[in-house]
Amino acid sequence: MKLRNLLGGALLGTGALAAINTGLRYEGELESPLDGDDRTFRWRGMDVAYTEAGDPDDPDLLLLHGINAAGSSGEWRAVFDDLAADYHVVAPDFPGYGRSDRPPLRYSAALYEDFVHDFLAEFDEPAVVASSLSAAYAVAAVDDGA
Repeated sequence: MKLRNLLGGALLGTGALAAINTGLRYEGELESPLDGDDRTFRWRGMDVAYTEAGDPDDPDLLLLHGINAAGSSGEWRAVFDDLAADYHVVAPDFPGYGRSDRPPLRYSAALYEDFVHDFLAEFDEPAVVASSLSAAYAVAAVDDGA
C-alpha cells in the first residue's frame, strides 16, 4: 500500500511539474509599456517592435534602452510622453528584448551595433538618447556612418 501511495504521489508531482513548466514557456503577446503607436521594423527576418509618439514633423528622438535582463523600451516610461510634446519620439525594443522577436541566434555587440546602424538609417539626423551599453552601440553606429 505504501509503495502504491508513493508511486501515485510521484506521478501526481511529475504531472504538476509538467503543467507548471508548460505555463512558464507560454509566449503570449506583451502589452506595450508606452503610450503611442506600436509599429514593427522588419530586420534580418525578424520583427523588431517599437513605439512612436509625437508629431512626425518634429525632430526625431530615438530612445535606446539598456542591455540587461529586464531591458525594454519600458525604461523610458517616465519621460516618453513629456518628450513627445516636443519631439517625434521612437523607442524600439532591441532584438531579443521586450516585444521583439527572439530567434535562436548569437546576440552579440556586433548584432546590436548593426541593428542600431540600420534602425538609425530610417530617420533623418535623429537625436539619440541611449541607456547603459546601448550608448556604445549608438556610438559605433555613428562611427560606421549611420
